Amino acid sequence: MLEEEKNTLKKFLDPTYHLLERFREVAPGSYKHCQNVANLCESIALELGLDVDLLKIAAMYHDIGKIVAANYFSENQDDKNPHDGLDPIISYQIISRHVGDSVLILLGAEDMPREVLTIVSQHHGNTVLKPFYKKAKSAVEDHFRYKCSSPNSTEAAILMIVDSVEATARSLFNNNKPMSEKERKDVILTTIDRFIDDNQLDNLKIGILKIVKRNLAKELKSIYHKRVLYEDEEKE
Repeated sequence: MLEEEKNTLKKFLDPTYHLLERFREVAPGSYKHCQNVANLCESIALELGLDVDLLKIAAMYHDIGKIVAANYFSENQDDKNPHDGLDPIISYQIISRHVGDSVLILLGAEDMPREVLTIVSQHHGNTVLKPFYKKAKSAVEDHFRYKCSSPNSTEAAILMIVDSVEATARSLFNNNKPMSEKERKDVILTTIDRFIDDNQLDNLKIGILKIVKRNLAKELKSIYHKRVLYEDEEKE
């Protein structure tokens, strides 16, 4: 990549960039999640010799579409969950559309690389939204799948894995109680096995998968060995 192109990409990672400012204001929980995912992806990209900026940008913006209905996503909620009173198929439609909304928002960003749009569009593949499928009970599983393509690049597959691992680890992390090594390993292996069984990682080489596992185990240990400081606490 040319130096001029690299400088162009840097603006998308500047916290004062207008899209990131809007993201942080409207959906702070999702923004924090994307920061964590971007940091984890950076470490993996460096070890694999991938384009670090490209993957970090995709990671930083992969959930920006959540600003359309921020309070419907758990990381932006306080106590009230609007899905409690909704038909699960409606909940599925609201949640699953964030992928398309992310792509639409990024289409309006001048100079945004097309590769980023492709990676973002595939970060959930055509996986099943399990919570709403289970809530619907006798429903057909395929009716609750994301309407997207499974990852067709190493970058998209890495983002899919890291996105899910970070979200799961964060939900399991209990304030002052650190995650054990077994818990960290279980989160990583369970997540990856689920994607493999669902044919989401067919284009990812085994050797790369080993590096992703090892890197995530190391990074999760450094992140979740103490209580997480959320954005409001950091400001204080």
